[in-house]
Amino acid sequence: MNHAKLLLEWNVNASPFRNRLIWQQLGIAFGVPIVLLGLFLAAITEQNRWQVALQVMAVTGGVILGLLVVVMLVFTLVGYEQHFQLNEEGVQAKVSGRTNAFLKLVRVGLLFSGRRSAMGAGLLMRTGDAIRWCDVAKVEVDERQRQMTLYRKSGPPFLLACTAENFVTVREIVQAKAVA
Repeated sequence: MNHAKLLLEWNVNASPFRNRLIWQQLGIAFGVPIVLLGLFLAAITEQNRWQVALQVMAVTGGVILGLLVVVMLVFTLVGYEQHFQLNEEGVQAKVSGRTNAFLKLVRVGLLFSGRRSAMGAGLLMRTGDAIRWCDVAKVEVDERQRQMTLYRKSGPPFLLACTAENFVTVREIVQAKAVA
């Protein structure tokens, strides 16, 4: 994708927590396991089964919510700067600026943690993504946030954040290229 004619290039400070899709995915990723945990506890507990299940679900949900608040605070302090390149073949995004430096520090910390699972997570951490026009199945436009969600034919969606100056132009290009 790097050799195609570059159409547009820009940086945007876009917090992922302002996107409805991110909140939906977080709800599914954390809500479903908490509910399943509660149902499992209700099934194996003999006395006060629903009370025990609800208490464990509340504590688990509270811990996850607390950790999410810490993550949101870090992203607020560090920022979440992304660099986008739009070309004839598709769109590329990668973190840049302070976000890139912070994530490199996190990766190094994970690699030197001595814990195998953390080391693996450090090796697998992605700081960029790309999508080709031919892989776009659907485009969802959020005018208010100046964002577009490009849904792949298979795989996770691609979040395309724009600036106030280039949103209209990017939207027109994306809709023309993705439909073609």
